[in-house]
Amino acid sequence: MVELKSNDQAKKLGAIATFLDIPVTVSPHKSLNSSKGVIRSRHLQCCSGEEMVEELSGVTHARCIKVYRDEDKIQTDTVVLTSDSPKPPSRIRAGYLTLFVRPYVPLPMHCYKCQSYGHGKDRNLLLYVLDVARVVMSNVTVWLIPLA
Repeated sequence: MVELKSNDQAKKLGAIATFLDIPVTVSPHKSLNSSKGVIRSRHLQCCSGEEMVEELSGVTHARCIKVYRDEDKIQTDTVVLTSDSPKPPSRIRAGYLTLFVRPYVPLPMHCYKCQSYGHGKDRNLLLYVLDVARVVMSNVTVWLIPLA
């Protein structure tokens, strides 16, 4: 991974096909070159995510937040936008609207096995320790020696 300071450097590096007679491929990093932001507008409730991606410049993905009310899924006025720049824009123009973009803060990872945060159920440290202890104990041979 190589960090560059400008788009000109990225264009020049993208033209390179070999490095010391070793073939290389140059591609932008998927998560480091994108950012997420949140906009809210009840005027955008009727728009789908695909329509927002087509109409808003610099937006690569849009996800409308939905909630359940009485067993029905209702679209809220909140939209999570993914932009193609490392920092989200401060505002977006949608038609005659100027919408301020707030930073997106995702929910923390929650383990449903040990009820703690920071890891998922597949990476539970307690279960890993128990598995290691089980393997260690299975390889231990206990000799019972009768006393006199």
